[in-house]
Amino acid sequence: MKKLNNRYFKIACRAASGVSALALLLTGATSAAAREGSSDEIGNASGEIIVTANKREQTLLEVPSSVLVVSGETLRERGVKTFVDMAQQTPGVIVSTALVGGPTVQNFTIRGIGFDDFRPNGNPSAAVHFDGIYQGSSALIGGQMFDVQRVEILKGPQGTLYGRNTTAGAVNVISNKPSDKTEGFATLDYSSFNTVRGEAAVNVPLANTVSLRVSGLYDRTDGYLTLLGANGAGGKTPLPGVIPGNTDPGRDDKTAHSEFYGARALLSVDAGTGTELLFNLHGFKDHGGQAQGQPTNGSAPPYSYYGNIDPSRSRKNVGGSITLQQDVGDNALLTVLGGYEWMKSQFLWDDGSTARTFDIDYRDKVQQGSIEARLQNRDKGNINWTVGGAWFKDKISLFSTLDGADTFRTVFEANYLQRRESLAAFADVDFKVAPRLRADLGVRISNEKNRFSGYTHDLNPYGVSIGSLVFALPAEFDNKLSETSPSGRATVTYELSEDARVYGSVGRGFRAGGFDGSTIWSTPEADAFKSESVWAYEGGVKFMPARGPVQFEVAGFYYDFSNIQAGSFRTYDGATTSVRTNVGKARSYGGEASFTVRPVGPMTINFGVALLDTKVTAIEAITAAEKARLGNDLPFAPNMTLNGSIRYEFALNDRMTLTPQVDARYVDAYYGDLDNTAPVGDFALVNARIDLKIDQRWTVAGFVRNIADVDYTTGGSATQAFSGTPRTWGVSLGARF
Repeated sequence: MKKLNNRYFKIACRAASGVSALALLLTGATSAAAREGSSDEIGNASGEIIVTANKREQTLLEVPSSVLVVSGETLRERGVKTFVDMAQQTPGVIVSTALVGGPTVQNFTIRGIGFDDFRPNGNPSAAVHFDGIYQGSSALIGGQMFDVQRVEILKGPQGTLYGRNTTAGAVNVISNKPSDKTEGFATLDYSSFNTVRGEAAVNVPLANTVSLRVSGLYDRTDGYLTLLGANGAGGKTPLPGVIPGNTDPGRDDKTAHSEFYGARALLSVDAGTGTELLFNLHGFKDHGGQAQGQPTNGSAPPYSYYGNIDPSRSRKNVGGSITLQQDVGDNALLTVLGGYEWMKSQFLWDDGSTARTFDIDYRDKVQQGSIEARLQNRDKGNINWTVGGAWFKDKISLFSTLDGADTFRTVFEANYLQRRESLAAFADVDFKVAPRLRADLGVRISNEKNRFSGYTHDLNPYGVSIGSLVFALPAEFDNKLSETSPSGRATVTYELSEDARVYGSVGRGFRAGGFDGSTIWSTPEADAFKSESVWAYEGGVKFMPARGPVQFEVAGFYYDFSNIQAGSFRTYDGATTSVRTNVGKARSYGGEASFTVRPVGPMTINFGVALLDTKVTAIEAITAAEKARLGNDLPFAPNMTLNGSIRYEFALNDRMTLTPQVDARYVDAYYGDLDNTAPVGDFALVNARIDLKIDQRWTVAGFVRNIADVDYTTGGSATQAFSGTPRTWGVSLGARF
């Protein structure tokens, strides 16, 4: 990515050319994309889209911030399986595959604010919630993406109602809830790489006040990556007769194969006297190959790599939650949510070379519990208020062995334990200042406690280790961190008309401090880093007549970061290593716009654009490499993304409807690291699908994704890059009952 003195002029020119080439950039699912769905999915009878971004039901027009909404039906039609797939439908959002963890572990970057850690003890920048329950680790967020009613992406800090780890924003995944009707659906897809995906749900009323919904997902694939073997390194050893020879797994054309099972059961109970309960029990099992990055130096053909081990993964998760809603008096509602998650995982990871330098066997466990209680007025009026508190606690065990037999003539063992606890109190009130003017004030106080203990030892199984000459081992530590962080937001909204609003806001968000979860090679590397904070300023205009021929949103923003958390090169005991810490300051600014146009009744056109400029403005420089970061772009922050879609419904007769649609996405070039040494080239993806619906019950569809077979990446490092999915074709069958 080339530095430009007048970058925004260049960006504006490119955006203009993109608009003129709408036929090429017909990409979808901006905040208006959910409007493609029927009113019983995510709207009301008038066609207005209902969201819970502010933890109460509101229309998109009423929410004074940028909120992207995608319906579950749209997710299924677009072939969205993960958040990485969903990011292809949303301008201004990049979701990258974690270095270790497989396709269900992803990291969000929104408006240049991101998270690049791959261990489960890190603090993501976007707070992901499933049915209102906060997922404290990125390792937990990928296992419940089925039977979804809608996904809401809240852009910008959400410091009042969501609190910790929302410097980028918040993501709400809302599953379909039990109802008083006997109904259900089933879909079955078959596509390239022997991919089979089946999703189903059934809803059964058990009594007048009790309903049960059970849903499940099965997904398996051979994958599109090839392991080429050890490239001649098999059998080699630095000390014959002392250290066993290196392994050679041979060629494996299905090295990224995977198999996933997920299930969820929801039980709703109306206990009378204004009491409603929702019980949620869910889990998943995921196993297969561990997707590896391909070498960026071109030493291997596309979608392939060399390695001395065949990477693998295995994950199990069980979780549950209880949600209570209780009427209090005539116009107040008490909501209490309690949740628990347990996950166990193992990842066998190749370090990107055929030598045994850091071939790692990760074995992690995550346990978390949370409770949130809030009291708010039920009926919207001149004054609306919410008060509440939240408690969160988790325990994360990180155990790993690192095979360094060829480079260090030894094997290392790392065993870490992190315990976190968070308490918060919050209050929010919005009120009418004048007939068309409203103000919203919110504040939250959060207290964070974190303890990190453990060791890294040189096992020296061969008696010839040189690890002690390179690293300051053994490294043993028991560290604590305690912080209190204020956050919140102030917003004003002016009603231009019944269908239009203009708003402005200023807010503060924070990402909690913590500890580096990668391998600790010296005791000082386990020191705590402080919380990251951001001041955010945003203004925008919304014009959203329900089912109107034209709808649009425009927003602009400016962010000011302090204490950025990132990997940094530090020298301890004479050895230089990379460690996560606070590295400096940055700023981010830009603009976004999304449009929905219905030129004729059966046709819907969506278009969205996001422009972004980021810069590191201050560095806590210790090494020359760190000093060079000053002025760099933030990682995963492309200057421009474009999205849109076109869809047309042909009524063949009174029973059958044929719907062709095309969607595409353009992403400008960006960097995958703060050092700007891992460039990701710009790319455009175009997808197509045609659906035949019969009696609004049966569906037969065919689809092609990445029509041009573009070779693109979704993340990685300076030496490895994760390839995006090549051209994929498939068919889909669906039924509703």
